[in-house]
Amino acid sequence: MAYFHKKLGSNSLKERICWATLLFLLLFFCLTIISYFFLPEGLLKSKNPLQNWETSPNTIILTLQIFFFNLLSVLVIILGSLFGTKKEKDVNYLSFGYLAFYTLICVNAVVLGTWSFSVESEPVALPARLLRTFDLAHRAGLWEMTGQLLIACSAAHIATILTSGKNTVTKKIRDIRISKSERITFVIGSSLMLIGAIVESIAINMR
Repeated sequence: MAYFHKKLGSNSLKERICWATLLFLLLFFCLTIISYFFLPEGLLKSKNPLQNWETSPNTIILTLQIFFFNLLSVLVIILGSLFGTKKEKDVNYLSFGYLAFYTLICVNAVVLGTWSFSVESEPVALPARLLRTFDLAHRAGLWEMTGQLLIACSAAHIATILTSGKNTVTKKIRDIRISKSERITFVIGSSLMLIGAIVESIAINMR
């Protein structure tokens, strides 16, 4: 994990995205498989009270509902990114935004592995569960998770509370510096989440 720590905290945005993607794929699919075999079906169904809201039959309104609901995850990632930690020997800090992101990925993996979707549907076999993730025309998951990943990577160096060993340094919000490439990546990530909301809203209203 020390190696991932180094790569995820890299000064190179491209390197952060590449290694964050690798860890995302490993974690998501491994945990999906494990939860499929070892956890009861429907384990997380109806466990999130925030999902108990009335969806609109209007696709545009439903898209906005889903998009703004998913922005809650972005808020958690950004708030987590305001905290960074490293060992004294390390060069770069590791953003807590990654912790928020990968926690969300773990939840998504268990939902898929245990078929705990809020919308009722017939469970399918494991290979179909894994392959349906890449059905970008009908499934929003990969759009949304990729968007969250890009946002987490773009915000990896905005920490204002930095902990190194037993020492903690606090910076002011105005001291945050975000590069042009990080801003572009943030916008792309947000756009992918919007596309995911569109795909999900169409899928829901076509049922």
